[in-house]
Amino acid sequence: MHKISIYLLLLFLSLLIAHKSYAQSENLSLTTLMGSNQILVIGESYGQSESVDFVSKAATNYISEAKCLKVGLEIPSDQQAVLNRAMRGQVSMSDVEIDNVIDHDSYREMLVNFSEQIIAGKCLSIYAINPPSSTPVTKDAWMEQEVVKIIDDKPIVLLVENKHAVKDFNIPEDSSNKLLAQRLRSRSFGVASVLQHWKSGNCATKNVSFYDTTTDKKSAIYVKESIGEISAAMPEKVSMVSDGVMVWSCESIKVKEVDTEVGNVENRKLIVEVSKYDLVQRDQEVLKKIRGGIKHEYPVVGMNEDEALKALGEPNEIEKSGDFQQWIYQCSDDDGFDYDCYILKFKEGSLVKFDDL
Repeated sequence: MHKISIYLLLLFLSLLIAHKSYAQSENLSLTTLMGSNQILVIGESYGQSESVDFVSKAATNYISEAKCLKVGLEIPSDQQAVLNRAMRGQVSMSDVEIDNVIDHDSYREMLVNFSEQIIAGKCLSIYAINPPSSTPVTKDAWMEQEVVKIIDDKPIVLLVENKHAVKDFNIPEDSSNKLLAQRLRSRSFGVASVLQHWKSGNCATKNVSFYDTTTDKKSAIYVKESIGEISAAMPEKVSMVSDGVMVWSCESIKVKEVDTEVGNVENRKLIVEVSKYDLVQRDQEVLKKIRGGIKHEYPVVGMNEDEALKALGEPNEIEKSGDFQQWIYQCSDDDGFDYDCYILKFKEGSLVKFDDL
C-alpha cells in the first residue's frame, strides 16, 4: 500500500476511534418490543448492568408519555411491603432484600430510578414476584401466580432470567416444569418474549443489536447461547422460543482500504477491523463498577493493576506485546485439568479489555 494510503487510513481510524459509541439502539423501546401484547417478558443474564440499565431507561421513556406501566422483578415476594415503602421514599432502598445472585449496584440504581418516577407522580408500579427463599415451590409456578394477581388493563414488563422468558418449548402443557412465559401464554394472555445475550469481552460502552426470530437467521445462534443447556430441547422454529433476542457487544469498526493513487476501491478485498481499546475515563460510574468487581472477584474495564490484583489475585502468566501487557489466569475443571479462564489486557497500567473464557 502506498504511503499516502497508509496515512489516510490511520487518520480515518483515529477519527473513528475518537467518536463516542452509543450504547442503545434508538429503535428499541417497550412499545416496539411489546407490540400488541399486554405482557413483555425480558430475559437477562444475572449481573449484567446493560440489562437493568435498558429496562430502567425504557420504562422511564414509556411512562414519560403519560402511560401506565407495571414492572415485575425477581425480588422475593415477601419483600413487597418494604419494597412499596422504599418506592415511596419512606425507607432506604438498601432495606429491600434481594438474592445475591441477582443483586448488584446497577440493579439498585434501577430501583432508585423507579422510586424517583413514582414519587414524581408517574403511573408506575413495581412488584416482587420471586418466591421467598424459605418457600419450597416451583419458581416458575410461583412467579406465574404473582403475575396473575397484578394483571388488569395496564401493560406489564417482567425482568427475569433468560430461561424463564422462553415462551414455548418442548414441555407438555400439563407439566410442572413449564416456564413462566409459557405458563402465561397458556392462560391466553398476550405475551411477548425477548431474550438477551452478551458476546465475550468487556468494554466501557456496549452496543445492542436486536434480532427478530421470524426474520433474522442469526437469531437462532444467539437464542441458543442465551438459554444454554435447555437449548438441547429447542424446537425447530426459534420463533417458538422467543420473539427476539438483544445481543450486547463491544463496538468494533470496519474500515475499507482505500488507495488514493489508484482511485478504484471496488476490487479491494482488505477489511481492517479495529477493536476499541480506549483507556476508560474513571468517573463515578466506572469507579462504582470497579468496587463491585473487587467485591465479587471479577475484572472490570478501567481497573488499574492493583485493583485487578485485589479482584483476581496474581496471574498465572504475564505476556508483553507492544504497548499492551496481558495477564492470563488459569482455572481447573471438574476433572482437574487447567485451562485459561481470564485473559486481561492492560494499556498504560489500565485494563482496556478482558476475555471471560
